[in-house]
Amino acid sequence: MSGGHPLVKAFHKYIEGTIDYRIGVMGQVDAGKSALVNALAGADTHISTRTDATRTISSHKYGKRGQILDFPGVGTTEYSPKQYKKLIRKADLSHVLYVFSSKIREADEAIIRFLAKRKTGITFVYSKSDTLVDVSGARGQEMLMHDKDTELHVTFKKHLAQPLNYHFVSVRDNFGIEGLKAALQPIFEAKDKEFARRAGSAEYMEKFLNKRLNTLASKLLSPGLKDIILQRAYRSIEEMTEAHFEVSPEDGETIGRAIPRAADYINKAKKTDNTGMKSKEYLSQLATLFGTVFKLRKLNVISFIVSTLGEAGIKNIYPVLKGTFEYVGDMNDFAREILKHYSREQKEKSE
Repeated sequence: MSGGHPLVKAFHKYIEGTIDYRIGVMGQVDAGKSALVNALAGADTHISTRTDATRTISSHKYGKRGQILDFPGVGTTEYSPKQYKKLIRKADLSHVLYVFSSKIREADEAIIRFLAKRKTGITFVYSKSDTLVDVSGARGQEMLMHDKDTELHVTFKKHLAQPLNYHFVSVRDNFGIEGLKAALQPIFEAKDKEFARRAGSAEYMEKFLNKRLNTLASKLLSPGLKDIILQRAYRSIEEMTEAHFEVSPEDGETIGRAIPRAADYINKAKKTDNTGMKSKEYLSQLATLFGTVFKLRKLNVISFIVSTLGEAGIKNIYPVLKGTFEYVGDMNDFAREILKHYSREQKEKSE
């Protein structure tokens, strides 16, 4: 799907929001988590810092869509296991890197068991591996790494049904960083595969368009609509709707269909309104039409019309609102055709 069209960009952004592209970096205090995050994501990829009382998490871009969240260290007075568990619940991540730079401590065990119960994926990292030395010189680094893997396996084999070994890294020496990135790659590839599936899914396209319709409904049913109706400023309705869907008349040339015009629908509604219905019947039909187009039940259309537009006369208002609702429905179809067009275009390119 072409990523250049603003409607397509908005759709992609919506799809991204339905997939958890985050990986948290947790672990011991002074384990070099922030340095590791910078080594993985790059020092210039900081997005934002989320602060909740004494809890702070910084977010960094990773690759095309991913995010790496840099958590505080666990096991201090400020970040006890109890407080850390609250942080984990709130973040609600599907995968984390748990970083060590020393032996496994009681606080680490508590958090890792908690993550295991939540079925959170865990990649174990032993940072600052350049400092992993035997002062006596009797044991080489490979043997020390083996000992650390054994400690990890023995400690958590009852709690985790996954390979229990460390990714040994050293930011100072740039050791193991590429190997850790390679381990993360399948996680993000699976998310990208799901992104592609949802981006080509009619179900998610409808969810996206319905969400757009819902927000447009509140814009239309606002006190400002009365002035538009009384002044017959129907172009204002078009401008609002086109901007909301992020479409333009030029898009009509792309899909071979002229962009709908509000005035055409309103004038048609005026010409065909010869029913002589009573006010309640007008209101009932408008409420039904609104619910059909916008797929909403909560908005009280009748109450809005009576309280905001009633002074203009229900019979005069009816064709304008009827035409507007029908126009918006067709604009939604127009937007759908644009998304389908670029979806087909992308599929053809990939074949």
